[in-house]
Amino acid sequence: MFLINKLIKQFRKVHLFRENWPVFLVFLLFSLLFAIYMVMVEGLSPLEAYYFLVTTSTTVGYGDYSPKTPLGQLLVTFYMIVGIALLGIFLAKITELMVSISSRRRKGLLKMKGKVDLIIAGYPNNEKVQSIVLELRNDARFDLAKIVCVNNQLAEKPAWMQRLAVDFVKGVASSSAILEMAGIMRAETVLILANDPSNMESDDYTTSACAVIERLNPQVRTIIEKVRKDDLLFQVVNADTIVEVASPSILAQEILDPGAIELQNAIFSTHTLGTQFNTLYQGNGCSWQELASHILTKNAIPEGFRNPGEKTFNLLPHQKDQVMPGALIKYRGRYLLDEF
Repeated sequence: MFLINKLIKQFRKVHLFRENWPVFLVFLLFSLLFAIYMVMVEGLSPLEAYYFLVTTSTTVGYGDYSPKTPLGQLLVTFYMIVGIALLGIFLAKITELMVSISSRRRKGLLKMKGKVDLIIAGYPNNEKVQSIVLELRNDARFDLAKIVCVNNQLAEKPAWMQRLAVDFVKGVASSSAILEMAGIMRAETVLILANDPSNMESDDYTTSACAVIERLNPQVRTIIEKVRKDDLLFQVVNADTIVEVASPSILAQEILDPGAIELQNAIFSTHTLGTQFNTLYQGNGCSWQELASHILTKNAIPEGFRNPGEKTFNLLPHQKDQVMPGALIKYRGRYLLDEF
């Protein structure tokens, strides 16, 4: 009995039932009375009576069961009319509800449920945010991750978000109510983008959003873009990672591998031991294994190469990949090597 009462209470919370309970009540009451008649007078079993009511009310009507008495035949015609009418109303309400949910989801008005892997707050432009998501989706760790975009620049969810399975919540990320809709209490990481990379006022938005996020969920990891050169304001709001306005690929890499930006800065900085170099290979064609082994003898770390005519670096070469004369070799070391 306790479970039945609990089920009824949960069902009554449903918006569709709460607004249309008279329709449900009339339909169920009429069906119950007719089912009792079919069992007691027409001689059907409870299961057969249930089957008969469902096939009749849904206009399927297989004809394998039917009332035999004149009163039963009169009642079934009345049940057909009432049942079809009430079922039509019910289906119309269901359709209306589904359309409403779809519209609210498209306009960013639905509350997120379950775990959220990433919240992207701020929206500098379509291209940047879409590129970040594309970079993430290309990685197996984020292939099925739940990503939520929070911003007030968009009127509704764009087509690319639908295509890449990204949720949308409309509003400013400095609002606790909007953040709770986005699932901040269950979020793993929040990326806060500068809305205008050329305007330092963007930092006012990002820091205020970060402060509210840290207050609501101190355990969440925050990555924040900054326009200003100094970090003091961002340290005050306890941002975990502070980065100057960066490309989508760099931001995506930081989300996937915490510390990636710090490592990149160390690689390209002249203040740390070990700098990345690019050098033209002047020798004869050889395998990557031969060339990489030679670079290692020079106390340097080989990273990859790009042969003449190719547009991209091969940063994960196989041992047998061929390095052609004139190839651009990428390696990390303390100084520029004179020769290979």
